[in-house]
Amino acid sequence: MPITLEEHVRLLFRALLVIGEGEGVNLSELATALGKNRPQVYTLVNTLESLGLVARERVKGLPPKTIVKLTDRGRKLASCIKEVID
Repeated sequence: MPITLEEHVRLLFRALLVIGEGEGVNLSELATALGKNRPQVYTLVNTLESLGLVARERVKGLPPKTIVKLTDRGRKLASCIKEVID
């Protein structure tokens, strides 16, 4: 069953807040925090990236990881969301 628009927006906002809690988050950590699977989170991050709210960064290592970080625009929106919910 597809999720409603309201559920999708809430999930996008929750993702922004989770990503903004630190210096970035990898997709597995984000999936765990949101209670979603990796393909769902991948699609979610694609949406946030297309809106200019997050950026992906490759981190070298074994294995290499992709970290998702807020952009300036994403930080501004996350700050507004925090103000509304606090």
